[in-house]
Amino acid sequence: MTKSYFFLGAVIAVASASPATSSAVAPVPAPRPTAAAPRPAAAAPQTITRAALTKELDASFKALDTNGDGVLSQAELAAAESKGIQKRVAELRSRMDAEFNKLDTNHDGQLSKAEFMVAAPQGPTTAPNGADAVGALDKNHDGKVSLDEFRASRLAMFDKLDTNHDGTISATERQAAQAARTPRRPR
Repeated sequence: MTKSYFFLGAVIAVASASPATSSAVAPVPAPRPTAAAPRPAAAAPQTITRAALTKELDASFKALDTNGDGVLSQAELAAAESKGIQKRVAELRSRMDAEFNKLDTNHDGQLSKAEFMVAAPQGPTTAPNGADAVGALDKNHDGKVSLDEFRASRLAMFDKLDTNHDGTISATERQAAQAARTPRRPR
């Protein structure tokens, strides 16, 4: 039984490493573009038929069956998995190299602390003054936020989520609120 789970896992891993199958089974996120590369337009979700999936699986199987005997051996699966890992590592190393080169502004092959710190998060250039918060919370416009004003928006949100009005937000109510906030993707 353990062997069948291992085999199933290996087939799934290999199939997801295969370009033809990975696009048919589930969308694979593309590597993040570097600053120099323009971002591509969002691709429309693709639908796939069972026949198209079968055709892609057959092509992937044929590519994995390097000796053409009609079965995938452990060695063929290991080779395909290794090739997939090597490809992902090469892509990651390429992205890291691009990021390094972007930070190495004097192009000496080394990062000084100053070059490295350019990538560090920066604080705001001006200190917040609280006017936006007072404006949002001060319902009677007296320039101050009372305890009731401070509580009002959060308690209103709680009451909205507590659909059965029992004073508790249950897991079901939380899930319903999350589902309402999550945009639905067309299928």
